[in-house]
Amino acid sequence: MNQFELFCMVFYALDAQWDESQDPQLGEFLSSANPFLFEDIGSADPAVYSDFCQVITEPITLENSYELATQYIATLWKEVIAKAFSGIEQDEWMECVQDYLAGPHKGA
Repeated sequence: MNQFELFCMVFYALDAQWDESQDPQLGEFLSSANPFLFEDIGSADPAVYSDFCQVITEPITLENSYELATQYIATLWKEVIAKAFSGIEQDEWMECVQDYLAGPHKGA
């Protein structure tokens, strides 16, 4: 798993939580973080992905991906984002990551 794949999974997880909450602050973050707005590897606001890459520097595996995602979320210092991510159970995360990695996806 590479940095961009993990970034996309964080986006997908938070986006799923936004579908339920419709929280404007979470929506604002997702708009900036959107990794699918442009063809290149990054985010709608390039600073968001750049910051992510500065935080996530160690090798990423399926086994440590949830922990690393949690560490990244903690650096954002936004309670609404942390609360949204806390609604995702590790088992659910692992299942979704496996499905995501098994199919064709941007950044593979």
